[in-house]
Amino acid sequence: MPKIKINDINIYYEIYGDGFPLIFINGQSGTVAHFKYSPLFKDFERSIFTKFKTILFDNRGIGKTDNVDRHYTIKTLADDVKGLIDALNLGKVNIIGFSMGGMIAQELIINYPEKIEKSVIGATHCGISKYILPSQEVTNIMMKNQEGLSPEEIVKSQIPLIYTEEFIKNNSVFIESTIQNYISNPVSPKVYQKQVYAILRFKSCRRLKNIQVPTLILHGKCDLLVPPQNGEILADLIPGSKLKIFENSGHALWVDQTEVFMSTIIDFFD
Repeated sequence: MPKIKINDINIYYEIYGDGFPLIFINGQSGTVAHFKYSPLFKDFERSIFTKFKTILFDNRGIGKTDNVDRHYTIKTLADDVKGLIDALNLGKVNIIGFSMGGMIAQELIINYPEKIEKSVIGATHCGISKYILPSQEVTNIMMKNQEGLSPEEIVKSQIPLIYTEEFIKNNSVFIESTIQNYISNPVSPKVYQKQVYAILRFKSCRRLKNIQVPTLILHGKCDLLVPPQNGEILADLIPGSKLKIFENSGHALWVDQTEVFMSTIIDFFD
């Protein structure tokens, strides 16, 4: 299992394919093990992995990467990615980040533009000051203390927030497999709360005007966690950025419309 010393932790990573480096940055609670189950990875020969040297990794405290006792910020997580880029001698890279991963990506293109060729951010926002909030019901579920809940209870409570009702109805086998995958690779409630703490402190809105890295913003029109207006705000604030709304997608737009997602990404990076 490859690990590499970055800052104060050992980061777990995996590399697939050849070509220009592409780093996937997971969102809240996301691990390499979770992502490898997604359609983006499973259908390897038809996926973007054939186009790039793709690096997957676990954020600090998640999956097989070391944990730390103290709280941290989104900037800390971005510094970890920058350290990974340097340690692996990748030079410039393309990045893709969704949800919390999209926040990490924003910190990267703001603070380390010399490291990033192009960026894709999706299903995310620029911080509490301009955040268009989800419904109170959704907020209550996301902010609920997970202590005492089983991994199955946790993932089942969040499935309706991540996927659309129609997708859940038409993909019952995938949903059940996703639940089992999470149960097999659980995230501790304490780590979840650390990520919540980092998200709540994140704010990039006023700094986005300085971005010069070509950026594509993706958002699902049916996103319950991060309503689509947040994607429009990002597009207004990031100079020269492009925005694509996936009409029938929820928060996990890369799963809802995998084929369209892949072609969109490849067109942007070409």
